Amino acid sequence: MSPRDFDREPALPKFSLDRRITVLMLAMTVAVIGTIAVVNIPAEMIPSGFVGSMLMIQVPWQDSPPREVLDKLTIPIEEELGSVRGVDQIISVSLPGMSQVFIRFKQSTDMSVAYREVRDRVQRARVNFPSDVDRVFIRKNDSSGFPIYMIGIAIDPDLEDPWDLIQNDVIIPVERIDGVATVQTFGLEEKEILIEIDREKANSAGLNIYEMAQDLGADNFTMASGTVLSGTRKLLLRSIARYRSIEELENRPVGLSTRLKDIARISYDEPDKEYRARLNGSPAVAIQIVKESQANTREVTRRLGELVEELKTNPRLAGLELESFFDQGEVIDESLGTLVKNGIFGGGLACIVLFFFMRRVRLTLIVAFSIPISLVFGLTVMYFAGETLNLLTLIGLMICIGLLVDNSVVVAENIHRLRHDGLSRRDACIHGAGEVALAITMSTLTTVIVFLPAALIEGPMGFFLTRLALPVAVSVSGSLIVALVFIPLCVYLTLPTREQQAGVPSRFEAWHRRFSELLRSLYDGTFGKLNTAYNKLLGVCLERRFGLIFGVVAVLIGTVFVYGKTTKFVGQQDDEQAQFNIQFELPPGTTLTGASEYFNTVEQTMEAHREETGLDGYFIYHERTFGQMDAWFDEDNKDKPTVKESLKMFVEAFPEKPGVEIFTGNERQAGDKKESVAKVFIRGEDPDKVTEVVNQLGPLFAQVEGVIGRKKSGGQIPNELALVVDRERAQRLNVNPQVIAGVVAYALRGQALPKFHADGREVPVRVRFAKEDRESMTELNSFLVPTQDGALLPLSALTSMRILPESTVIVRRDKMIGRTISLELEDGKEDETRARIAALQSNIDLPEGISFGGGMSRAQDLNDEVAGIKFAVTLSIVFIYLLMGFLFESFILPLSILVTIPLSLIGMMWGHIITGRDLDFLGGVAMILLIGIVVNNGIVLIDYVNRLRARGHARKEAILMATHRRFRPIMMTAITTIGGMIPLALAGSNSIGLSYTSFSLTLIGGLATATLLTLLVVPAFYTLFDDLRLIMAAAISPKRAAPEAQEAPATT
Repeated sequence: MSPRDFDREPALPKFSLDRRITVLMLAMTVAVIGTIAVVNIPAEMIPSGFVGSMLMIQVPWQDSPPREVLDKLTIPIEEELGSVRGVDQIISVSLPGMSQVFIRFKQSTDMSVAYREVRDRVQRARVNFPSDVDRVFIRKNDSSGFPIYMIGIAIDPDLEDPWDLIQNDVIIPVERIDGVATVQTFGLEEKEILIEIDREKANSAGLNIYEMAQDLGADNFTMASGTVLSGTRKLLLRSIARYRSIEELENRPVGLSTRLKDIARISYDEPDKEYRARLNGSPAVAIQIVKESQANTREVTRRLGELVEELKTNPRLAGLELESFFDQGEVIDESLGTLVKNGIFGGGLACIVLFFFMRRVRLTLIVAFSIPISLVFGLTVMYFAGETLNLLTLIGLMICIGLLVDNSVVVAENIHRLRHDGLSRRDACIHGAGEVALAITMSTLTTVIVFLPAALIEGPMGFFLTRLALPVAVSVSGSLIVALVFIPLCVYLTLPTREQQAGVPSRFEAWHRRFSELLRSLYDGTFGKLNTAYNKLLGVCLERRFGLIFGVVAVLIGTVFVYGKTTKFVGQQDDEQAQFNIQFELPPGTTLTGASEYFNTVEQTMEAHREETGLDGYFIYHERTFGQMDAWFDEDNKDKPTVKESLKMFVEAFPEKPGVEIFTGNERQAGDKKESVAKVFIRGEDPDKVTEVVNQLGPLFAQVEGVIGRKKSGGQIPNELALVVDRERAQRLNVNPQVIAGVVAYALRGQALPKFHADGREVPVRVRFAKEDRESMTELNSFLVPTQDGALLPLSALTSMRILPESTVIVRRDKMIGRTISLELEDGKEDETRARIAALQSNIDLPEGISFGGGMSRAQDLNDEVAGIKFAVTLSIVFIYLLMGFLFESFILPLSILVTIPLSLIGMMWGHIITGRDLDFLGGVAMILLIGIVVNNGIVLIDYVNRLRARGHARKEAILMATHRRFRPIMMTAITTIGGMIPLALAGSNSIGLSYTSFSLTLIGGLATATLLTLLVVPAFYTLFDDLRLIMAAAISPKRAAPEAQEAPATT
């Protein structure tokens, strides 16, 4: 072979050899800028936007029933939110004492603008809120709003005022740390001045709580009163009427001869709690810290850790036990460290594979050099684009480790082949790179182009692809530049001249040659024989191509059948974590005391198995009917049971109590995705009408054949007592219904008064009836209500009491209330039963304003995720086909390369079948990446076949020659890519339970089968489609097709 066999000298390789110093300076520039980027790029665990574009509004309203919350809080908020731009969906939950509104925005929405608009609309809605609603929280439901650090503080029960101590000595120092945005506390309530009125004494004095609360509220204030002149000065005037001590408040007159202390007990104490928080069996406070969006997570958590250690030595905090039980910085270091170590291991494995195939130290180092310099390309662009190192971007970089050598291997291998064929060093380097330039460019573009669907897909799939796109696309593109610019120059500088080859070798060169000969013998005995066998088998397959094609199709159909029977798609694998979370649901009507007694027994169980399981600590938070526990374990827990085994042990050991349900991990969502449960969703605007329809249809659906029974829906609360005002009597007696409601609310829930100022602090003040005067219905009926004439009437004379049916948490989706009928299905008959349920559903005429559908279901989310994967896969295949059509100038020949995609699916499916793993969401993302990777070998192979045919070789000869020459680079690139994924497959999951196994199995299995079968199946399909091309050309233009038909007769 001589340079005359090539048309011209390619520009990039020629530039590389002609401008060596320029190229080396460019390499040094990339290295310097890349080093700066690598050192300064921030790291975080989860990228911003991981949980979607969502805001959450929370409005607490103490002791209010869900229906009142809906009417007074939720609906006014929903009405105002209707004018916010970019809203995709509004979901509201009206709970006892709380309204929660979740706003999901479209993917392209600017969340900073959305937050400001939502805040503005909430301020408008507050005008219509009840007067005793004083707090509204608007939270960004984003990873940047997740807690990065959590501190548990066990409190000595004898400590007099823990709120003041924790606020001043813990929370304020935490807030001062640079990068801390907000600090939230759970289990800590500020003490308040509580005025508890004795109802009998107040009645005897002719006083009522409603008027006293109004009077006390207007009596403690400061007011700007204008200005006055004092000589030549103008002074601002302020009127002050504040209480200066509790004694002054106690002596405050409330009647003609009655002081407040005569009818009320005034105390400084904690308010009644509706929850309990405990750390390791002691009363506790939990502190959650959220960082600023631009702050470095690891740096902020490091400062917080130092502060916690410093606070432990503070003598003022001797009565407190501080412990950090969540540190996102440690999780980031562990997760990213694991990925980095696996990446280094995979890179080292790739170098070993390269040296085995190439048998030249210099050439191996040159090709391996493409890995770090290409990664530097990716990290530099990520840094200047404002990206971070996180679990997703680092996975993308790990994928690249095996891919980055592909282009360099093809170029280096081709250079050495041409050098061996007799070309000079310069010509071999220039034409060796130029000959494969178009093929590797197209291969690189097919890897990059699979990310184009990310621009067209919303939701989790689009987010994952977008986050993986930048590191993969830039790094792989960088590897193309390295292969066409740096590799030819480096190979040229290291290739020995003819004289050097003929000279006496040095001791190292002699040793290297002997070792290379040993590797050559090993290669010839393994892959060399495999190459020969492949070539012989390919010759047979080309003669019996239809048999081969039918065999492959049969294997594919059989694999799909087995895969469908043994595996399924799941959103996320339930893998091992370093901690666990348990949620408890207690029966309706449980008191806080009863709940505390149950959780005391739970704590005893945890302590009994603490040493056995290696439990490091646990935190319990519970209300009356709900509770949750977080437990974490020692890092050195090798000789102990796994976290899953410990979780099972604890749950089995918990005391049994009727009506208590325990949920572990994602089990709360499991009911939506279990095949044995079907759900029927009822929607409407009127909650009472929806409930009525659900109660009517529930027994009807339960009678369907195949339905075992109806599962009880969650979200139930205690029975509701309604005070129904007799409006005619109230009007006749001159009583305002608003005053009636106020008397009851002030007496039971209490009324907040202006804050008390003492020692530079503002202390909350609340007035209500004493505990013994507000606990039973008898006392309630005796409450005195003032008339507008000054008389006092008992509450029973103005109202009647009614026990309402059991209420539920009210959920609305886009202003429509949704209720669920959950049906448990008989095993083995799920599909038939679902069909019967659907048939019954279609035959039911619902009342006006009521409809089926629109539930918030995990199963529906999984269906959406599967649909997203299918759409992305289809788009990727279409884009790759269009790209290859451009390469081959053909509509038909690219189809022969697309055959590699179903070949890869065979390995992907068998990888999951053999290991018993289900395909999860990351596995779906890997499937899309796999499509862009597996076509590369086919492109390089078919491009070389076409080049050989253009040089005059017959089709079969060109195919056999191309497969023989491309066998080694194809095997090299496949094994290095697979080697880079093996550590990730063995890594399991990280401490937060994110599993890489399905992701790795998809890439490893798909690449393995695609590589093994590409050299046989792709040539067979190539001949088939080439014959089809000739037939079509003959039909269109017989004269033009005749010469081609003579050159490449059809084979069967």
